Amino acid sequence: MGAILRLLLLCLACAIPALAAQDTSCATCKDRGMVACRLCASKTCESERGFECCSLAQGCGDCGGVRWLECEACARKPELDIGTQRAELAAWRETKRPIDEFLARRDILHVDSAHFRLAFDLKRSPFKAASGPHEAAHRLLDLCERSRAEFVEDSGVQAADLAGVTQLFVWGSEKDQEKASSKWTLERSNSVAKLMGPAPVISLCHGKGRVRDESDLEHELVHQLAHCLLSNAYKSVWLGGKKAGWVDEGYAHFCEQRRTGSVQVWCSLTDQALAKLEPWRFEAEVARGVADGEVIELGALSGLDTVALSPRQRLFAWSYVDCVIRSHPGRLGALARVLQQEKPTSEAIQTALNVTLADFQLGWTTWVKATYAARKR
Repeated sequence: MGAILRLLLLCLACAIPALAAQDTSCATCKDRGMVACRLCASKTCESERGFECCSLAQGCGDCGGVRWLECEACARKPELDIGTQRAELAAWRETKRPIDEFLARRDILHVDSAHFRLAFDLKRSPFKAASGPHEAAHRLLDLCERSRAEFVEDSGVQAADLAGVTQLFVWGSEKDQEKASSKWTLERSNSVAKLMGPAPVISLCHGKGRVRDESDLEHELVHQLAHCLLSNAYKSVWLGGKKAGWVDEGYAHFCEQRRTGSVQVWCSLTDQALAKLEPWRFEAEVARGVADGEVIELGALSGLDTVALSPRQRLFAWSYVDCVIRSHPGRLGALARVLQQEKPTSEAIQTALNVTLADFQLGWTTWVKATYAARKR
């Protein structure tokens, strides 16, 4: 009997600490020391490519954008340093103050990703698949990050080869567009403006002018991003002003065609020239030119700035860039690097692709015949 009693007392002694631990656990936070912010539950940021900060989430008066609050039901230390994160987000929000104050606005949506800074001021989503402006802003940043990743693959550039992030502005008001473009792109425009080089900026107005719907926005953004990314690489020199317009505009058309299946953005063309443009199917038109012997050779494009290129010259510039990217993967950057030094196209082709200009031209002709489908007459 004594042995049984001693055994029972031993079992009870072992159970007491476990019971005590169970009594002190927190059912509210599950012993994490923090609970999810209820006010932020409906402000989730949906992003495929990831983002760093979003002013909509950061604007929560309870958590300051951290999305977590210290548990008030227990004294446990939070798993995250909530105070530090809240201070960091507040400091980030202060970096956007100059934009808000310049436009005299407090409701501009700001979202940052790894390589882009977006100021978004549309009251409705420009994307049919997005439920509202907040989701649309993240969707737009995903598009930009995807375009940059494609540029890196096309060009072969390394992270160190790109000078910095790109600032994007999307406005719903022509007045705000004109004001912002004048300050940050140094070009007053009520539709689209950009600043290229080491700190690229793109500012556009959606719903007006040439950017009226989702398709227009996608065309314009992808095209202008191509210009900015090319100008941001290596020495941060705009090829379109260094007698290498065929690469500058050719790549912008290439990105547009790849993303949307068509081309509708033509930089530096007058309204009269735009009105006379034919609705070309690029591959078919180039294939027809090769079949009929009506080719604008690459040597004829060498030495021309983007503004000097005619629509038909841009058509062939697109095809030459298409051939470089698909036949010489990852060498576009090497080609651009030589052209930034204001070397002739013949030297750039020889250095970057290890072929003479004449051999490249012959190879391009063969490649077009094998790759493009000719247009039916």
